Parts: sequence; structure tokens; C-alpha cells
Amino acid sequence: MTFKEQDYVQRSAAEEKQAHNSEAFQLESNKHLNATGEELVRDTSHIKRFVEQWQANPRFQEQMALNPNKAVSDYNLNIYPEEIKPLWDQGNVEKLDEAASFSESMKRWEEALKFDPLQSTKAAMTAVKDPRYHAWRGRQIARTASQFLPSLQNQIAHAPVCFELSKGCSGGCWFCGISAPRLDDIFYYTPENAKLWRDVLGVMKEMLGPAAGAGFCYWGTDPMDNPDYEKFCSDFHDILDIFPQTTTALPLRDVERTRSLLKLSQEKGCFINRFSITSLKMLDQVHEAFTAEELAFVKLVLQNEESKFTKANAGRARKRQHGQGENGLSEQGTIACVTGFLFNMVDRSVKLISPCNADDRWPLGYIVYDEGTFSNADDLKVLLERMIADHMPLSIEPSDTIQFRRDLEYESLPDGFRLSTPIKTFNFRKDLYFRELGEVIHRGDKTTKAIISLFESYGVSSARTFDTLNHMFKWGLLEGV
Repeated sequence: MTFKEQDYVQRSAAEEKQAHNSEAFQLESNKHLNATGEELVRDTSHIKRFVEQWQANPRFQEQMALNPNKAVSDYNLNIYPEEIKPLWDQGNVEKLDEAASFSESMKRWEEALKFDPLQSTKAAMTAVKDPRYHAWRGRQIARTASQFLPSLQNQIAHAPVCFELSKGCSGGCWFCGISAPRLDDIFYYTPENAKLWRDVLGVMKEMLGPAAGAGFCYWGTDPMDNPDYEKFCSDFHDILDIFPQTTTALPLRDVERTRSLLKLSQEKGCFINRFSITSLKMLDQVHEAFTAEELAFVKLVLQNEESKFTKANAGRARKRQHGQGENGLSEQGTIACVTGFLFNMVDRSVKLISPCNADDRWPLGYIVYDEGTFSNADDLKVLLERMIADHMPLSIEPSDTIQFRRDLEYESLPDGFRLSTPIKTFNFRKDLYFRELGEVIHRGDKTTKAIISLFESYGVSSARTFDTLNHMFKWGLLEGV
């Protein structure tokens, strides 16, 4: 087989190594923050704020072109424009000598960009207890690598689990990539709900191990809609050892509550959160309500119309585009970042999902492989075990009908066959065996057992055919991976 699997194997090995050193990553992250965090916050938080205005606000760019010193003063930025000139004077970047390019401010900014506060979460992501889930997640990552541009693929965490703590969302953003319905109900932290919540977290820890800690507590919801959100997050940290990252479009609803959440988050070891910015007015209000230092570890997702941040072609944005001929959406059709279990605690429901490009079948940009409901921890264990057993085999089964993925373009070649998407190509060549095998799979009407028997009649060993089919399975090339 001549298709390349080296990169995938190397990545898997790296993930395994990372998984076995999750505690070391946490210690190193905290060590780095303690040693350089205060200095970096002091010296770079205003550069960060500058970059936010620059990316979101064309008027700010115009002001910088006319009078840089006045512009930074008007926006209360404690920086010297000349020291960060590579960030804004694009016409002069190539003309600057090395000394000017690396002013002390720029050096500190570059150091800040290298700091990864999510190291422990990323390490936990790969420390999966169940080998079936680990293999299934690997196949989903391989599949999406041939469906998404690298710029998007590299951003997708493929987190193992997420939890909705309300039903619906009060935000109502027109571009919502998962078409969140209006806020309808809330999972309050009552004694009964608190017990169920802690039981659910315990089940996830039992089934997934440290990887469960890489989850988060929102989806088609806004965390700030739930008045008890912080209590749920504290339980999450207590049981899974990681305080979950927060993304909210409502940081201004109760500024003091948001400020307290950011403080609690950092105290518990989570050093990155996100605010979704829906307008320039909101950006200015956020910058007025919070100091640059308070937002040093808060990523502002610039969703305002003036920014260059394109909306995913999924969910509500996709529907609006189709209905109104809207332009400016990304070629990529998902905002989904979970490859695993999506809980809604109000409904006591679970879905098994993974990202995909939105289409008529999956308009929200993620595949739903299975779903069910539970009433208690015992119910949940049975449900999750069934989902894993049904959808996460370690290899193909004799009774499986073998078909190529529907989005793959098949091409028969004189010495084999080719599978391709606009993103990636897989060549199976230099052997007439591949040519015949490709034709059989392309027809999509035979089981694993039938294909093996057919090629055995041609003198091909069952081991070779089974191994070849499993390579395709591992690489996410078969339907229903």
C-alpha cells in the first residue's frame, strides 16, 4: 500500500507520549506562568488590546495611519506605537532592520504568544482510558483531515465530551453555527441536580479517564444563562481535576459576575477563556468594563461585521445565506469541536457526535452517530457502553458492508485507484490487486467476509485483504467510520 500513513503514526505516538506526561505539562504550565506571567501580563496585555482593535475596527486602522500616537491615546492603550510597528505599519515591515523588528515590546509579545495555557487540557485530551474511544477518535481526526482545510483542522480540538446546562440560548446570534434555539429551561443546581451532575461526571471519569477533563460546559447554550454555572464548573474541577474553559457572548450581562468567574477560573488553574464579540459597540464596552490586564488570558472572538473573521457556513448562518444570498461566509462548514458525547442536562440526553462540513443531511456541521436518554448514573453507563460497542469497534467486522465515504471521489487507475477530496488525495497504486479491490469497494454491495472470500478465490490471502481494509478503516476512508 503506497498511501502515506507516516504522519498519522507519528502524531499518534506523540499523543501517547503527551498523555503519559499530563501532570508534567500542568506543572510546566504553572511554572511558566509563575515565572513570567505577571511580567507578560503587564507588558503585553495592552499590545493584545491593540491587536483586537486593529483586527476588529477599520476606523482604528485609519486613525493609526493618520496619527498613531493620538490613536493609541484615544483608545487608552498604554503602548508606544513605534515599538510595535511590525504589527500595524505593514508597508514598512520588510524595510525594518532586525533590531527594530525585535524591540523589547515585540520580544515580550512573541514570548506571550508562545505560552500555551491549555497544555494540561491538551494532554488530558489524549489520555483516553477506553481503547475503543481512542481508536474511534483517531479515525474521526483522520476523516476530517481530508475534509477541512489545515487552518480549520488544526483548530478543532475533538474534545471528548461537552455539557449543556440549559436548554437553548438567550444570545440569538444570527450567525450561530449550530442554530441554538431560544432559551427554554435551565438546569439549576438543586440538591437533586447536583447529585446527578456529580454522578455523571463520575461516570465520564470512569469510562474515559483523564480525557473527560478536557470537556467543557456549553454547546448550543451560553454559560452565563445558568445562574449556577460556577457551581457546576467547581464540581467539574473537583471530580475531573481541570476547571473547564468558558466561552460566552454575554460577559456584559453582569460584569462583576464575569470578573469573579475569570478570577475563579485562574485560581483553579484555567488560564484561558473566550468572549464572543458581536459588534464594535460591544468591543468598546468590553474594553471599558475590563482592564487590559483582566483580559490578558481572555481571547476575544471578533464576530462583529467589520472584522475579517468569517462566519462558518453552518447552522443559522448557512440557512440565512441560502435564503438571502448572503456573502462573506467561510468555505468551511462547522464550528463543532467535539468528537464524543454531547450532553443536555435538562433533557438528560446524550448524543455521540463528530464535526463535518454542514450539508442538507447534517446542517449544523456535525454528524450524530447515536443518541439516547438516561435518568441516573446506572442508566448512563448502560447507554454509553452500548454507543461505544455499536460505533467504536477496533477493527472492521465480517458482517460490515464496505463502502467508500460518500464525499470521496473515486477514480480507477491502470495500476490501482485514487480517492480524493478538494483537500486531500489518497493513491493506492502499483498493484493490480488495488485496482480490483477499489472496484469492488466502489460498488459498495459486499461485506468484509464476501470481499475476503472473493479475493481468496483469486489467490490473495485473507490476511492481506483484511489488513488492507483495516488500513482504510483506520484512515477514515470507509463509510460509517
